[in-house]
Amino acid sequence: MSVPAVSTQQNGASAAASSAVAAGASTSPVTGISEIAAEQATPKRHAGSATPTPTFAAGSPAGASAQVGVSSPASATIASPATPAKPGTPPQPTSSTPATPAPADASAEAPASVKSPLLSASESLKQGLKDLPKVAADAAKQAGKSYVDAGKEAKGTVKALTSSFLSKKGPTITITADQIVTVLFLGGLATQVLLIPIFLPSAFRLVYSLVWGVLVGLGLSFLFYLNHKRKAETNELLAMNLGLKGLKRVVGDVPSWINLAEKEKMEWVNELILEVWPFIDKGVCQIIKDITAQVMPGVLKSLPAGLNGVVKSIGFKHLTFGNAPFRVESIWVSPTDKDRLVLELSVKWCGDPNITLAIETPTGKMCPRVMDIIFVATIRVVLCPLVDRIPGFVGAMVTVPAPPMIKYRLDFGKALGGSMAPAAVRPVINYFMKEVITAMLVWPQRLVVPILQETDQDRVEIQRLMRRHQGVLRVCVVRCKELASRDWVGSNDVLVELTTDSVHKECTDVRPPDHKVRARMGMGHTKAPPKGKETFTFMEYIYLLIQEPADQMLRMEVFDIDSLDPTKLLKGQVTQVVGARQLIGRALVKLGETCREGLRGSTDPMNTCVHLGDGDWGSPGGPGKGMGKVSLSLNFWPFERFTKNDVENALTGIVTIRLLKVWGLATAGDTLAAFVRVTSTAVGAKEWRSSVRSWSKRAHIQRLKNEIARLTVDADRDRREGRPKAAERKARYIAALEQVTAPRCDENKIRLTVEMDYMLDSNAMAAIYHVKLTDVIKVKVMEANMLASSECLGRLDIPVSDIITSSDVNPMTGLREYGLHRRRWEEYNPDVPERGLEQLERGLALEEGDGARIWVEMRWVPCIQPDGGLSADWDAPADATPQMSQSQGGAALQTSHSAGIRTSQSLGGEITPAQASLKPSQSVR
Repeated sequence: MSVPAVSTQQNGASAAASSAVAAGASTSPVTGISEIAAEQATPKRHAGSATPTPTFAAGSPAGASAQVGVSSPASATIASPATPAKPGTPPQPTSSTPATPAPADASAEAPASVKSPLLSASESLKQGLKDLPKVAADAAKQAGKSYVDAGKEAKGTVKALTSSFLSKKGPTITITADQIVTVLFLGGLATQVLLIPIFLPSAFRLVYSLVWGVLVGLGLSFLFYLNHKRKAETNELLAMNLGLKGLKRVVGDVPSWINLAEKEKMEWVNELILEVWPFIDKGVCQIIKDITAQVMPGVLKSLPAGLNGVVKSIGFKHLTFGNAPFRVESIWVSPTDKDRLVLELSVKWCGDPNITLAIETPTGKMCPRVMDIIFVATIRVVLCPLVDRIPGFVGAMVTVPAPPMIKYRLDFGKALGGSMAPAAVRPVINYFMKEVITAMLVWPQRLVVPILQETDQDRVEIQRLMRRHQGVLRVCVVRCKELASRDWVGSNDVLVELTTDSVHKECTDVRPPDHKVRARMGMGHTKAPPKGKETFTFMEYIYLLIQEPADQMLRMEVFDIDSLDPTKLLKGQVTQVVGARQLIGRALVKLGETCREGLRGSTDPMNTCVHLGDGDWGSPGGPGKGMGKVSLSLNFWPFERFTKNDVENALTGIVTIRLLKVWGLATAGDTLAAFVRVTSTAVGAKEWRSSVRSWSKRAHIQRLKNEIARLTVDADRDRREGRPKAAERKARYIAALEQVTAPRCDENKIRLTVEMDYMLDSNAMAAIYHVKLTDVIKVKVMEANMLASSECLGRLDIPVSDIITSSDVNPMTGLREYGLHRRRWEEYNPDVPERGLEQLERGLALEEGDGARIWVEMRWVPCIQPDGGLSADWDAPADATPQMSQSQGGAALQTSHSAGIRTSQSLGGEITPAQASLKPSQSVR
């Protein structure tokens, strides 16, 4: 009866052991009868196979490992729970107190005392169950700590990755509000598209919803366009200088201290202008019509590539500025000038004009209206020099120191062949309004009005006010970088255009990016950089004349040259599809500091990096920034600092011509109209023509009568003051003039002298660039005849070598200057009657002119070549050596800065195969 009891106890012990194992209790292994008892208590899984005691390694889900067994009371102990291992470490064996080996006779006593070990095992299990909550809590605590450590490690990894990503060098990522709205819109649209398979709407409902969505979207887009346009117009108006009257109208009232500003006390001038505005309107409109008729044919011929041939003529069908006059908002007087008076007037005009253009194109005529005109400018008036005679100054000069702000809108109407014709004509009109008008008005262009002409010094002072060349600027275009992309496919092909007077413009060669140049030359590092990071290396020298060293500015424009641009066809600009120029950016470079260093005698180049913008010249703050950068190196030489060695050793240069007077032309009638034409044998030189001067017999006789009246007054003064000899000389001269002005002077075979004076004409000056030593300057005086071909009244050929070897005293500076070809012009002086007209020095004699003479001043301006490369601290590649541009003369060496290849084409040097493989636009100088 004992066997069933033992079996029952064994089943209970087995159940308890299984519970202890599940709970994670751990006991030490046993030997002898304990092993037999445990083997009997464990259910057998397979016959003939022994099943070991269940063992749980460390790292189990319960967090502990245990071995369960049955031992005797003398030797069995409860093993301490194993410490959970950290994640990622191998499991460690559990440590327990080793059991004391059973005595040898224990096996013999086992049959008699089987119940005692089973009770001991039960007590051990109870103790293990009692310690089970503590073991589980410790295991959970260790597991939580392990998970916290793992989370910290993961956080550190994410932080390291984030910091490495954020610290990575590269362009700043800017996310704008419109980009966020766009992403949200696209996300909502994608969500709706994904919902279509779920709801499965009918085709009719789908099309119905799509049509309504498109209509609503178009309506919202139209409202957005109107709102954007209204805000843009408001911003343009707010960007203007309203002045005191406009400020009062906007805000209603202003503080009293604003009314005390000196610049606002000009209301009396505006009241005066309002009274005389109807007459000013007619006069100004007539002047504009006359200037347009004279200038527009030449402007249309000189349009840049792509615009030439689009318009045949431009005129005015209607021109009136309406009832609203322009306003003088403020006046400023320079407090530093002591020998002259400098005034600056701020002028604004926003009227309702009636301006209708008459444009003739190859396809027909169109008459667009010019509307919503805004004109804001600053006018500078200089009264110089101040003298102690009435009115107190010798002459007045008027100019516009900065480009004016001109805004307008063209209304082509509805029946002009769609939008193609306006799109083709609009660039031409914009070019005329913003480029040509700027070239005619902006400094150094000016209008000089002589007031006093009593003495020779007065005439010299008037000449000082005239526009004249005073030095030469050498510009090295080093490189362009970070240019905005303008090419419709691929990368930009860049050209840089420079000018100082808006009349003559010099251009560099067209340059592809540096990586393309290196690829075509078979060099390394040909991987294309990302757009906006390309560099264009030029290293070209350009020479420009300077008229006002104190405050002149260099105007620079960068263009993208496209050999083929189909997008122009979509805009209606058919002539710009091939070889089109698209503006990348422009910049204004102040030359004051560079010119001051040159006047001090410094020959060190001044390096500068200029930012490009896409604004207009007259925009507030200039063209702006953001379209790229251009690196320049500048040098300035005033004419008086040229040495004889500089003048005679220059291989190429610029010849300046100043026309002063033409005298003694032959005429068969009572009137004569003539002009002067200057040409040159230099490559690429253009013809220059002076303005037409008219002479009439009646006006000439009237001028002589005025001279007789003046001499009569002088002779009477000499008699009163006791100078009888001087009075007698003047009397003889008066008698000679009276004989000429007699009604029957033709019967006495007296020839009247035809004289044309250009001394007060600011435009009677020209410059011929890229001149070599062997070239010749050709001057011709032509008769202006509308019905027949022009007849030559006299000519003069002057070799450039004669100009180079000349030297003379410049009356403007009083210094002898090398390369100045100037002949004196002496007027007849009644006080020195022994010197007749034949003994006077009067310019140069004209060939085939029947005694006619011309007074012209010519100067050779040498293009000084650099001694070497740029300074070491300048941002230029080490293997790039600046060389002369081809446009400055073929005598300069061409340099391939990438391959180090040198050749002298104009001197007969051979071209290497590597350089011969380059296209003209790829050559690097």
